[in-house]
Amino acid sequence: MKKAIIIFLLTMVLTGCADQVNSNSPIPSEETNQTEVDVIPSEPEMTEEEKAAQELEKKKSEREELEKQRKTELGEFYVPLVPVGEEREKKNTEVKALYATGYTAGSSLNKENIDAYGAYIKALAENDAEKAKQLWASAENANKFEKIIGIAVGTEINGIVINVKDDNGFITYDSNVEAVQKLNTETPIPIKDIKNMLQVLKDYDIYTIGRIVAFKDKNFAVQSPEHSIQLKSGGTWLDPNSGNIPWINPFDKYVWDYNVAIAKEASLLGFDEIQFDYVRFPDGAKKYNPITEFPGRNDRDKDVAIAEFLQYARKELEPYSVNIGADVFGITTRTWDDYPEDIGQTWIIMGEHVDNMAPMVYPSHYSTGWYGLENPNVQPYLVVKGAMEEAVEKNSSMEKPPVIRPWIQDFDWAGVEYGPDKVRAQIIAAKELGITEYMIWNPSNSYDPYSFMLSEAEVSGTYPLDKGELDYREKSPADGADKFLSGMLENRYSYMYLMTPVSDREKDFDEYAKLQEALNIKLLNYKVYGYTMDQSNKDLATVDVYYKIEVTDGETKQVIEKDNVKWNAVRENNIWKIKAKFDSSLS
Repeated sequence: MKKAIIIFLLTMVLTGCADQVNSNSPIPSEETNQTEVDVIPSEPEMTEEEKAAQELEKKKSEREELEKQRKTELGEFYVPLVPVGEEREKKNTEVKALYATGYTAGSSLNKENIDAYGAYIKALAENDAEKAKQLWASAENANKFEKIIGIAVGTEINGIVINVKDDNGFITYDSNVEAVQKLNTETPIPIKDIKNMLQVLKDYDIYTIGRIVAFKDKNFAVQSPEHSIQLKSGGTWLDPNSGNIPWINPFDKYVWDYNVAIAKEASLLGFDEIQFDYVRFPDGAKKYNPITEFPGRNDRDKDVAIAEFLQYARKELEPYSVNIGADVFGITTRTWDDYPEDIGQTWIIMGEHVDNMAPMVYPSHYSTGWYGLENPNVQPYLVVKGAMEEAVEKNSSMEKPPVIRPWIQDFDWAGVEYGPDKVRAQIIAAKELGITEYMIWNPSNSYDPYSFMLSEAEVSGTYPLDKGELDYREKSPADGADKFLSGMLENRYSYMYLMTPVSDREKDFDEYAKLQEALNIKLLNYKVYGYTMDQSNKDLATVDVYYKIEVTDGETKQVIEKDNVKWNAVRENNIWKIKAKFDSSLS
């Protein structure tokens, strides 16, 4: 009985709750048969602009943390990265540039003066003497730097090389790098407003190159002698060829970081390219090598150290999106493996780590006999032609060759005046070989605009010159075979290396030379008859070769004679290369 009463009471309670719930519930719609419910409004979707702004703020926040970390790691060499949102692409420009010192670049800039001088130059280029005469009244007020910019407005010039760290090691602008500030407390600052200067050049679409004199740095060397080239007897070595000044030590990592920090800051300021000058050891090595020592050398060759510095600089400068160039002695277009100068400049290993190589092929720097000339200084066209042919040949041996951008002489020497005719002759010599970039060195920064206007011959000519079956060294396939075989006969592996297609040999020259020695093929004699082109359109060099193969104990195993051998010739980067084949079997 109690159980029944309990069940009855529970039924009543539950039924009442259900009725109460039902009485407060909405009535289903007869039309839709759905229950109405409250809908919570959703957040509106972000626009693309809002998403981008949010992402930008996130990147800025991450960058702040990264900069704190970098500041701790880099210490006195700290330079901030390019601000988020202000990144840029590397410029790809066919550069034709004039040189300006820091004092020239520090001159005041008035766009009215620049435009007036630019208009005057254009009138000269158009041979409109009357118009030029009228414009001169307003153009003559331009200062030296305004004239340089005006020349860029009115001629093919489109770039300016500006000292960032000069030949004394002085910084030309007010630096924020702690290490630089410490060494330049008494340094005169010729460029007072470098940001404005660079902006003006940008307004005129001028390519800007920051020149950094790397290791000839008297300022640094005097203040920090521990980072200089040392005498074995104690003290700092002084360079007798440069006015008895000390040099900083190119093996020293601290020295590297100093130069790279300056390069970073110049890049951050807006320079399109960093150009390392004096990126070498002092000349006269035969005299100073026995009496000096280089802390941090660790048995490395000098050219290895220079190449490693450029490799390091390129890696460190990568976030700044600038091009990198290196000035080299004109002699490096010919010499091999840093011989005989021993200054640390070897074309094929330096060239791997820069965007352009700038050989200083000033005719005044060459002595009697170079390029078959009695007085190279009076033959600027032939000197530059010979040097550029060699540079093209060097570049042809590289997988990824740098741009060749020579320094052109625009200064008088030994009684020989270098007017527009001689300056233009050098430009044309390079242009005929497909080398269209150049930089002009005039220490006074006074340039004749006629030097940068096309000659009549250029207007009607076609460049580069078509040399027919000859390459850019004016050699035939037979000449290529002759150079290869003469190198083999004289154990000049550099000739063999240059005349072998890149894909047919080792990239590293030292490794290539070791392998040639290991083959033990001794050339006894050879004769090159000439070259032909067969029906399959293959270029062939015809040769007789006489050689012997020696086994490891020095015994001659056999002498092989091959008459009228036809070797394939390959035109690689406008230089003839030879696919030489030798039967190295010992049967």
